[in-house]
Amino acid sequence: MAQAITSDANLSSQPQDDLPGYSVEPPVNVPRELPPDLSERLVNLKLDPLTGNGVNVSPDHCIAHLKFLEALYQLKETVGNTKDLFGILDPIESSETPATPGNDQNALAEIRVREKRWAVYVARAAHRFEQWWGKCVFATRETKLTTKELTTEKGIEKAAYQGEPIKTLQSTDRLPPLDVLMVWHSYLLNPRCFFEDCFRYQKLDFFATPFPLAAIDRCIDLVTFEFKPTEQAVANFISKTGLNWDNLEDPSTLAVMCGACKKSSEVPWTFDSQWSASSKEMTRGSGFADASFMTTCENCKTPLDHDHLRVVKFLNDMDLLVMSDVPMPGTLLTPDGVPEAPTGTSFNLGKPYNNFPNTLIKAGLQKDLQSKIMKSPKWNVEDIRHAIEEALKDQGLIRSTMGYRTRVLMQERNAIRKMMSRYWYNSSPFALDLTGAVIRQGSFINKMHDIDWLHSPALKGTMGRLLEKYKRFFQIMASNPKNMAVPTLDVDLGWHTHQLNSSEYYRFSVEYARRFIDHDDKVEETKLSESFAWTSKKYSELYGEPYSECRCWYCEAVREANSSKLDSLFKPKKKEATARLHEVNNETDPLKSAHISAHNAVRDIDGEAKASVHAAKLDKAYQKACAKARKKGQKEPARDDYYAAYYWGYPVYFPIYYPYAAPVGFGTGDCYPGAPYAYSSSAGAYGNCAAGTCGGMAAAGGSCGAAGCGGTGGCGGVSGGGCGSSGCGGGCGGS
Repeated sequence: MAQAITSDANLSSQPQDDLPGYSVEPPVNVPRELPPDLSERLVNLKLDPLTGNGVNVSPDHCIAHLKFLEALYQLKETVGNTKDLFGILDPIESSETPATPGNDQNALAEIRVREKRWAVYVARAAHRFEQWWGKCVFATRETKLTTKELTTEKGIEKAAYQGEPIKTLQSTDRLPPLDVLMVWHSYLLNPRCFFEDCFRYQKLDFFATPFPLAAIDRCIDLVTFEFKPTEQAVANFISKTGLNWDNLEDPSTLAVMCGACKKSSEVPWTFDSQWSASSKEMTRGSGFADASFMTTCENCKTPLDHDHLRVVKFLNDMDLLVMSDVPMPGTLLTPDGVPEAPTGTSFNLGKPYNNFPNTLIKAGLQKDLQSKIMKSPKWNVEDIRHAIEEALKDQGLIRSTMGYRTRVLMQERNAIRKMMSRYWYNSSPFALDLTGAVIRQGSFINKMHDIDWLHSPALKGTMGRLLEKYKRFFQIMASNPKNMAVPTLDVDLGWHTHQLNSSEYYRFSVEYARRFIDHDDKVEETKLSESFAWTSKKYSELYGEPYSECRCWYCEAVREANSSKLDSLFKPKKKEATARLHEVNNETDPLKSAHISAHNAVRDIDGEAKASVHAAKLDKAYQKACAKARKKGQKEPARDDYYAAYYWGYPVYFPIYYPYAAPVGFGTGDCYPGAPYAYSSSAGAYGNCAAGTCGGMAAAGGSCGAAGCGGTGGCGGVSGGGCGSSGCGGGCGGS
């Protein structure tokens, strides 16, 4: 049961507290030299940490966050548009002919080439962050966390409060490069994964360290938004990590360890990934940052690819468990995202359900898996899944695991699924693939650039308003743990900014929601849209105001679907507020609107039927909205036959723009080692959970909890839309 949030908590919960509208539009053209008033608004930011019981985020924190996002946007543009970077050549086809519906292949070629360059850069950035994490972020204690501590130590449930902020990381002279900051930023926006890793690696001081917005803000140019570090920061990073300050100056190869002989081989970051005019895709390439990475160990000639490295990660983690009692990834937290206090209940031998995979592996699964893998070095994570499926059928193994029963409980099956989600498409030491997390976050950064609040005369007022709206949104999440709450873009900016102080966000979330609300960056797109409609309805019911003030066809359709003929009788305030939307000049272009935040949307490649049904429902609601507008003599919400979505400055045309859809301009898997925007829900597809545990969105690295978002039990992807790390988020609020 969520705690009621009072006014002392600085959360808006009273329906009568109307919020002012976004009435001021940003200017179309921004001068090279900023006017004095704008410069003052961007310079004089008060970024000291706030203290209190509420959302300790200020409008200035949001402004500083926007400046950082704009710096990332400029970095991305520079990298993608650097000619022939990483040996990735510009397309041979001329792109001078303007793109039109049905004739945008030249533009698509330019987009994919630039996206591929960025994908390689981000993969290098994730590797550089890993080096910085290992050499500059020290452990809170020398000894490793053990399963014995997790299951018996008194007070282990309060581990999140044990760290002390690392003050040196708040200094401009200790800042890492912008690409490393970018990865750290995306890591924080997956709060349960971040906490799990800090807990497992005993880096709780890092968990308690806020993202250094104040120090970063002092290094961002007000006109170009270029990140300009101090000389001491550059010197410190080079001396501590052995890396160059500039990502592009690091070697074109990296060392990859063979799981068979434990020797390293040098492999290129990218090799032979170019635009193919015949296939209209990027060739998949065989470098480490490519989709079809493949090489041979220089020492023992074992084939090395992404599957091999993921299996090696799993084997190494099992060895750590058996030899040093270090828990497997994904087994530290309950479905509520917190460590569980040992209860000593006899039914489960006093051990949390999430510890079941550790007990199973120790009981004999490790020896069985190692034996099978040694006989066939071409194993992948899917083979491990099949082996676990067989193990769950072995009553003798289950009895030796649990001591008294042979039936595996649903909570224990979910724990298996959660553990396996740490290995699909992920060979890094972290709980998630940080490369994919940064790529998906790029969609949100693009939206913030397009909306351009930074150059709005009403900047600070807009930030204050979105924070009030975020507090209301959080109240909805806290009070509805079995539903997925989806933010608008303005709400999501407030939510993201709150998460940049991990320990503070944890404290607030656990205190007011009784769980650590996650922010999953992978949600199936149709489920995202359905949950946005639910959130819109809930918001208008509670506060008597429209959730999204956008007047694009999609938002009009959502409002119409949530409306009733009885609103004028029983909900006059809601009806009046909706009517006022048509009296002001609110945004009607869905490409520039602060409506549904869909940076975490992923497409189910096997879900066309479900997507078509949802599209038909939206179309029906849209037609009703048009009929209502005609009846009132108002302009119908526009929905063009074709929309041009711009990626890397080039237009791609497609019939009807759906704001909740995964980005279509970036492709599926030809640019990346994984598929950051797609997954398959088909039974047995790569990435799906072990049979009998759950399914679907775990394929994409999303997860499910004991009560997945949108449904009770089961998978958060198939049943509930892809909750994250056993919870909801990023478009998910739930548990």
